[in-house]
Amino acid sequence: YTGWNRCGVSHAFAQDRRSIYERRRNILYLVANYLSSMGLHQSRQALIDETHLTAEFEVCDNIDLDTIYQDFCSYFLLKFGKQPRIVKRTESVGLLPSAQRKLSGARRKPVALGVKPDGKDPLLSLTATGDELQNALRITPGNAVHATEPTEGHPAVPSANPKLLVRLQDHFTSEWKDLAEEVCRDLIRKDLRQRWENVKGLPGPIKVLKESVIAPLEHPELFVGLAQPWRCVLLHGAPGTGKTLLARTLCSETRDSVTFFSTTASTLISKWRGESEKLIRILYEVAKFYAPSIIFIDEFDSLASRRDTIREHEASKRFKNEFLSLIDGLESAAASEANGAEGRERVFLLASTNLPWEIDPAFLRRFERKILVDLPTADGRKELIEHLLPTVMSWPEQEIQQIVTLSEGWTGDEVRLACKEASMMLLRDKINDQRRASSGKLGQREEELHYPMLRKAFEQQRPGCVELAQKHREWNERYGTQLFD
Repeated sequence: YTGWNRCGVSHAFAQDRRSIYERRRNILYLVANYLSSMGLHQSRQALIDETHLTAEFEVCDNIDLDTIYQDFCSYFLLKFGKQPRIVKRTESVGLLPSAQRKLSGARRKPVALGVKPDGKDPLLSLTATGDELQNALRITPGNAVHATEPTEGHPAVPSANPKLLVRLQDHFTSEWKDLAEEVCRDLIRKDLRQRWENVKGLPGPIKVLKESVIAPLEHPELFVGLAQPWRCVLLHGAPGTGKTLLARTLCSETRDSVTFFSTTASTLISKWRGESEKLIRILYEVAKFYAPSIIFIDEFDSLASRRDTIREHEASKRFKNEFLSLIDGLESAAASEANGAEGRERVFLLASTNLPWEIDPAFLRRFERKILVDLPTADGRKELIEHLLPTVMSWPEQEIQQIVTLSEGWTGDEVRLACKEASMMLLRDKINDQRRASSGKLGQREEELHYPMLRKAFEQQRPGCVELAQKHREWNERYGTQLFD
């Protein structure tokens, strides 16, 4: 009986300790889920880094911290007849002091996740080190939202929008909440890790995008009255010239201060009658709610084709009419005059297309700047080749110019593919050398890229957009915006 009693007590004691661990673990998952719902992704990532939460568990759909808080207040009011006090005022004024010490690796502060029941499970230890917890709770790179680190040479932009602290369901009605959450799936939260210095041969479009988005954030007092920033910009050009790359770069450069929506037709077009119009309106309402915002629509001609064709359906016309009223309607004009460049409701529409002549003239009128993203010039192709293959910078100038001449009429993506083929040639040679070495047949090869190899790679490629690029130039002369230095 004594042995059974001791065994039962030991088992109950271990069960209590495990329940303590599970309670603390669940609280951490609730906090991480709450931070994600509020848009505080850097704070969520910091919590994940310190506690090593994994994707093994997730918070159930019917519970969150806000619900727990409301239930506790209702329970406290019912039991004691008054509302509970959660926070109280202090004598200090200002922000809370930030942490002075960064935790990393094995020197990380011990994480209090639970009580160690048997001396073997690091998950249940009050003194578990960072390495022990990392081995026990392994986190994969796909589970984390990477935080942006400040880089040198980039001006500081305003801090994150405080409206991100408000959830969608607290702003929209229950009827539109589900549609708003569907639209928010196109909200890009991660850093795409593109920088302006990595975009070569496109100085004109880069200047327009900086003038439209970044400059008003840095100097809002200058963009007033008639000199308000551009609201709609259309990028057009042959495929592979870098239109989507410019959008990705703009998203990365403004990630901490602007909300970026990358919208496609699959999100905005619905088979249900009237729902497409609701989706485009909700997209603008959500963008205004999280403003300043950027709405990027790739292949814009698929959503804004001409309305005077025989094939045009009534539902498509209604969607385009709603879209047009949102881009340049009375409501947006009044908000623009009232708020100016400093207005928190500013929404910037960025669109790209390979077929601008198929876009409805009413949409073209709304775009204040129609920018041609043309084929790169000889200097632009040289910069791109030197950026992709830094080893060519040590070559004679004559050899580099011959490679540039071979790529006459190429798009930037075609130049990238040729440089990639040269790198693959070098990789194939290294693989063959390793096979010879394993079979006992040693061979000596140069491990660096040389001119004949790069020339051979460029001779394999053929330009495919020369005629289409000329058509874009002719269209740009008639309808586009001419850029002058």
